[in-house]
Amino acid sequence: MIIKSIYLENFRNHRERFFEFKNGINLVLGKNASGKSNLLEAIYFCFCGKSFKAKDVNLINFESEYFKLDASVFDNDFEHRILCYVDRFFQKKIMVNEKRISRLSELLEKFRFVYFEPDSTELVKQDPKVRRKFLDMEISKIYPYMIKTYQDYQKALMSRNAFLKSYDKKDIIDVYDVELAKLGYKIYKKREEIVKRLSEFTKQVWYDVFEHRSTIDIVYRASIESSSQEEYYTELKKRFEKDIKFGFTTGGVHRDDFDILINSKSAKEYASEGQIKLACIAIYLASAKLFERPILLLDDIFSELDDERKKNVLDLCRDYQAIITSAEEKENLIAAGLIEGDINVVQL
Repeated sequence: MIIKSIYLENFRNHRERFFEFKNGINLVLGKNASGKSNLLEAIYFCFCGKSFKAKDVNLINFESEYFKLDASVFDNDFEHRILCYVDRFFQKKIMVNEKRISRLSELLEKFRFVYFEPDSTELVKQDPKVRRKFLDMEISKIYPYMIKTYQDYQKALMSRNAFLKSYDKKDIIDVYDVELAKLGYKIYKKREEIVKRLSEFTKQVWYDVFEHRSTIDIVYRASIESSSQEEYYTELKKRFEKDIKFGFTTGGVHRDDFDILINSKSAKEYASEGQIKLACIAIYLASAKLFERPILLLDDIFSELDDERKKNVLDLCRDYQAIITSAEEKENLIAAGLIEGDINVVQL
């Protein structure tokens, strides 16, 4: 899968810009605040139907009433035309091949991508909610039908928690327990599967790109471990008195986490800032191996990397179409041997 071009109109600081990309590596160079990150955000919007950090209306240029995006994506020689429109009156329309998209999961079913941004180090440093969101996003890309599973789980969880706060009939709560067990176990197994695969891929990237003298592992931490839906249900029941006491569901996939270990120690507790940055880059690059030839959107990934590691990142990216932003000067990248004949440079 490759993106051939994208047209931006009134999106962030881009009033009217057209960009073309080649298969392989595309370096988008420009000074800070020139719109490099906004370009990647526009591509992300086309693939997801939303931004990863802002409400739709906040993506519109300050002096405009709407934004438009028009992207051309090729997958096995078939062209997908993506059109997006959002205005300040909260009208929103997304079209793929002239067909209106009603569910964002339809986009995830069609387009495969990996997105890295500078704040991605929060994957290690922030609370479990951030890591669950990352993991569930990757699962949704591979298994789009899981989006509804997550939604149904949240609805069942909210209903159960509301009941726990106004508890009066013991027999009613079993309806919620059965539903949470069914959905929770399904989510648990998918997360367990993806974490295992992601850990193996991350070890490979870590060794090939960053570190030979240390190890990295990703370990899933489940609040309810089970080998079947029935066992999950039983474990949920064991927490019933505790749940009544606190007024919310204390165990389940909504409280799970995964741990990133460097040399068998928690990166969050023991790793340096530099190690945390490398670990996060390794995980995001490794996530590309979960899909069949995804597009890599890598924002400022070179920051704080030495030239050897930059070269290693570029070598890994040659297996994909990669769009990489950098604030470094083109001449400096050429002098370091990082820009070669097969790399397409887009200058902002």
